[in-house]
Amino acid sequence: MSIEVEQENRFYLLLDMTSLDRLAKESGTKYSRWDNIKRRKIRMGAYEAGFLMSIYPQYALWVGTGEVKPEIGQTSPAYDEANRNLEGRSTGSR
Repeated sequence: MSIEVEQENRFYLLLDMTSLDRLAKESGTKYSRWDNIKRRKIRMGAYEAGFLMSIYPQYALWVGTGEVKPEIGQTSPAYDEANRNLEGRSTGSR
């Protein structure tokens, strides 16, 4: 799989994590455009990609490279989920 396809897939993961209502309201882009992007009927443009990065700045490195560097606050959704699960186990075992 090419780097561009992998990066695009990471953007779509962020898109799936975000409600279309929120995207339309906060970005000024029509709901129908976000819906068409989400359904992959049309391509995500630079503006939409940048808007997603403004919502999730902690994922910028991951989207661009697939890497995480938690020591500088750059993680991924999977990394954050794993940490939540670990924290839940440690607090639940007391």
